[in-house]
Amino acid sequence: MPLARFNRFFRTLSFARVVCLGFFAAILLGSFGLYISEEGELSYVDSLYLSASSICVTGLSPIPLSGLNSSTHWIMLFLIQLGGLGIISFTVIVGFLITKGISRNARFNAFVGAAIDTQTETESLATNEVNRILLSIINISFSIEILGAIGLYLHMPEGVEGENTRWFFSLFTAVSSFNNAGFSITDDLSALRLDPFSLYIVSGLVIFGGIGFPVIILLEKVLLTIFVRIVYRIEVVAETLMMEKALKTGNVPRFLLLPAQFSAILENRIGEYNKHLRGETTRIQSKLLVYGSSALLLFGFLGIYFLERSNPHTFHGMELVDKISNAFFMSVCSRTAGFSTMDLGHLNDATVIIITVLMFIGGGPQGTAGGIKITTFVLLLAYLKNVIQPSKPVMLFGETVSKNSVAVAIRVYFLATVSLAFVFILLGVLDQNQHSLHVIFFELISSFSTVGYSLNLTSQLGDIEKLFYAAVMYVGRVGIFTVLIAATGHSGVPKMGTIDDGVKIQVG
Repeated sequence: MPLARFNRFFRTLSFARVVCLGFFAAILLGSFGLYISEEGELSYVDSLYLSASSICVTGLSPIPLSGLNSSTHWIMLFLIQLGGLGIISFTVIVGFLITKGISRNARFNAFVGAAIDTQTETESLATNEVNRILLSIINISFSIEILGAIGLYLHMPEGVEGENTRWFFSLFTAVSSFNNAGFSITDDLSALRLDPFSLYIVSGLVIFGGIGFPVIILLEKVLLTIFVRIVYRIEVVAETLMMEKALKTGNVPRFLLLPAQFSAILENRIGEYNKHLRGETTRIQSKLLVYGSSALLLFGFLGIYFLERSNPHTFHGMELVDKISNAFFMSVCSRTAGFSTMDLGHLNDATVIIITVLMFIGGGPQGTAGGIKITTFVLLLAYLKNVIQPSKPVMLFGETVSKNSVAVAIRVYFLATVSLAFVFILLGVLDQNQHSLHVIFFELISSFSTVGYSLNLTSQLGDIEKLFYAAVMYVGRVGIFTVLIAATGHSGVPKMGTIDDGVKIQVG
């Protein structure tokens, strides 16, 4: 009977409310797990804060992680993975919890369709499409994390794992990197500061996790198509040589038959794999995310490198190759992850401003990154450019952007800035002039954008402030627009145009 009531209750919930309730429930359960694991050595407020930071893949911690129990590290690893998969994982969990065939229900499939930026134009996905999309995302996540962990295990210097086992440190760092969590069980990655290759491995994991699952799926499909074309060309060359040999000698060397046989097997395998690889984004949004991410990474890298290269507390004294790798690493982590190889309190003020801007923009939709998203930022820039010529529509890559997409971008930015301003005032009052306003603002943006950078403020917070920052992380991860829709019951943004450019703005 209770199960039937829960099933009926679930059917009445909107997608936004399912996401909000799912994240909230996961944070509460995680806090109990962390509190029990530490056997009272960690206060419940700290447990709740750490759970929120893990589920929201933020990376802020009120206490050093190196001093926690190994069981606590495992719980955090699970919470990070769960929070990184985010909307998708909670949708799956709800499906598993309800045993009366909810996974075959059109409403459940519609939830998954709303959670993922797919190219389908139907209101609801078919059950087999839902299963394929979820399978694609889980396979991509685990495959990239395992490859990253192996790379770190084989390459990182001896002793960087501290008191932890080498394999667990590699696994934890890889999972934390791909999910853009920024947690390290050695408290930071300063031990990798002079190891460029390891920093590039972590940076690659962060970039892939932050760019979004739909873009990764599309890129994988494109690469598979290119690979098939290359194999096909090799097959054509082999067939030409085979015909020439047959005409000259009457015999065909067996090795010339191998490309054709290999090509046939490969095409069948890739064709079958492509059928199960679903959930890719549109090409215009992929271009927007790839070009936008590259531009932001370059901007951050150049700014951080030239501002910090002579700073005696950060880059000064490093070799050129180490300066470049650390500047790139900090640029990557500023937008999404929050890993650090040095004390951020020693950065120049201009560098702090650059990092704050990168944190606020964040990464791509349907990924593990936070912020207002690159899509929102780029659409706002295109809209502002269009203000000069109001008679022309907003354009991206030669395509007309729908008024609805622009409206969503404006609303997301407005809600984010107004809410942050309000919370900033409250936090300033609670701080009672103990810290500089720029330190509080930096911590606030880091929490909202789920980055995890701090100017050494986190450990000095009071319990009430920790609860405020935990709430900010929650809103930043779920999406302020999603929270508003869930609270009001409104369906979202009314249609303002009939043109659909395919550029979708994630609000959760």
